[in-house]
Amino acid sequence: FPVQFLSSVLLVTILVVEGIAVAQKTQGGQNIGVNRIPPTQCDNWVRTSNGGHFASPNYPNMYPPNQECIYILEAAPRQRIELTFDEPYYIEPSFECRFDHLEVRDGPFGFSPLINRYCGLKSPALIRSTGRFMWIKFISDEELEGKGFQAKYSFIPDPDFTYLGGILNPIPDCQFELSGADGIVRSSQVEQEGKTKPGQAVDCIWTIKATPNAKIYMRFLDYQMEHSNECKRNFVAVYDGSSSIENLKAKFCSTVANDVTLQTGTGVVRMWADEGSRLSRFRMLFTSFVDPPCSGNTYFCHSNMCINNSLVCNGIQNCAYPWDENHCR
Repeated sequence: FPVQFLSSVLLVTILVVEGIAVAQKTQGGQNIGVNRIPPTQCDNWVRTSNGGHFASPNYPNMYPPNQECIYILEAAPRQRIELTFDEPYYIEPSFECRFDHLEVRDGPFGFSPLINRYCGLKSPALIRSTGRFMWIKFISDEELEGKGFQAKYSFIPDPDFTYLGGILNPIPDCQFELSGADGIVRSSQVEQEGKTKPGQAVDCIWTIKATPNAKIYMRFLDYQMEHSNECKRNFVAVYDGSSSIENLKAKFCSTVANDVTLQTGTGVVRMWADEGSRLSRFRMLFTSFVDPPCSGNTYFCHSNMCINNSLVCNGIQNCAYPWDENHCR
């Protein structure tokens, strides 16, 4: 066979083998352990209801060369992760930790925002996530091994969803659903439908479903925070795809609320207001749209949006700019 053909076959084989190794997971799917040679998981991982711990291979003895171990930590919704390290701790020192190192990212993926890379003789200080996931990778090269590390992780309440020291429990009945080509999400619905009692804190969720194969554009028609910039007292949050903290798209608590364009067909709006912020309010228009080119039953908004023809000249600006209402009789 030609050399070029054999090289292609060899490259495909290598990629398939590496893909199988990366895809290996433990039961429960929450942590991944990958070794380059051989393709097995890295050491034990102990879980409890409040957290757990894991370590570099052979800890506290020397870790072996050519290791690649990946751990994905997941907390419950409305919780964050704290990561601490035991002594002894030693990972081969190098400039910018280019050789053996521990890499920690703020999220569930290898492309999530980097918190830092760690190596050397001194164990890292306390590490906290901003959401409910933390992605961790340990790598050792071909030479100069060390004792490695042992890490403990625990779960703490997410401060964005805490009040008076306790985890907020969402009011089970204060949930609403909307769908269609467009619609209005409004805080006044809470009082009108008697979802909360006078003087009670508001914690309500609106779930929005776009038309099939469409995304969602949101624009505030009315927005007022009684205690603006006091985000622990009241806010309006918008999520893209689900209400998981990692899907938080925007959070408003100041005097201005901007338009929001989602990349999925499911939007979640959450309003939280404590007992002293009940005068906070908002009205938000949502519009289902598809990306250009526009089909026969849609209208081109001149802003990379195609909306349903039924929304043109309906007395409401559904486009990001008012093209849909400019030439109406």
